[in-house]
Amino acid sequence: MNEFESKLVLIDLDLIRAKLNTPTLLDAFEWQYRQVTESTNADALQLFETERSPCIVLAEMQTGGRGRRGRQWLSPFAKNICCTIGMLKSVEACNPGLLSIVTGIALVESLAKLGIDGIKLKWPNDLVCQNQKLGGILIESRSISKQDYFFAIGFGINVTMNVEELAAIPQPATSLSLLTDSVVSRDAVLVEAIQQVVNAIDEFDRSSVPGIMNKFHALDALRGQSISVLSGDESIDGLNLGINAEGQLQLQTGQGRQVFSAADISLGRGHSAVTGRG
Repeated sequence: MNEFESKLVLIDLDLIRAKLNTPTLLDAFEWQYRQVTESTNADALQLFETERSPCIVLAEMQTGGRGRRGRQWLSPFAKNICCTIGMLKSVEACNPGLLSIVTGIALVESLAKLGIDGIKLKWPNDLVCQNQKLGGILIESRSISKQDYFFAIGFGINVTMNVEELAAIPQPATSLSLLTDSVVSRDAVLVEAIQQVVNAIDEFDRSSVPGIMNKFHALDALRGQSISVLSGDESIDGLNLGINAEGQLQLQTGQGRQVFSAADISLGRGHSAVTGRG
């Protein structure tokens, strides 16, 4: 695949809103765009504290962007997508452990609508292609009542980063423009991603769990393979059996079946593929 150069293009918020043209998205959500911010998740949580409403937060760059377990999310200015969608959701109608799965499926489907295929999901929160990380999801929450929560659904997608920029990331990574060998519009990706994620989270309830499990199994980058699971300081080897109805990873080990709510996973020892960490 040939390397390419692309000029710096900022997100066009007016264009995104015009293309969405959905009253519920335009009227019910508070919108915020900043060129530089510490964290879109933190901004969304702050907006909820002041406005008490759903929100969509975008930024060209995060100075304190985080992945899972507090890891830093490296993203140059105006190269990637840094977005958080803040939504109200009842825990009676959904299982919080599946929200990252639902979001990941929605993002893969949004990219497929743009003709970008071959994207897989790596439990619990990564988008990958050819064993390289393309994006990640980080969901944080605030309790409203015993049953209701505000979820800050943050996601980052590498869009126009080149080989040299990706080399600064401490794990193999790729970008949409490298995968397609073309300059990909971040505005176009955001239009599809925002619409798909909002719809998916809004429609998610207990009755949709079997279908979500089936979709994730079809997209699971490591299902059926021997993997290593790092949980705390312990590394456990076994066969990846996919997820259960709670969104937990199921691992068949020499000591029987084990389940994990959060962990790092990679292909098992002896394989050359890279570890993908959230």
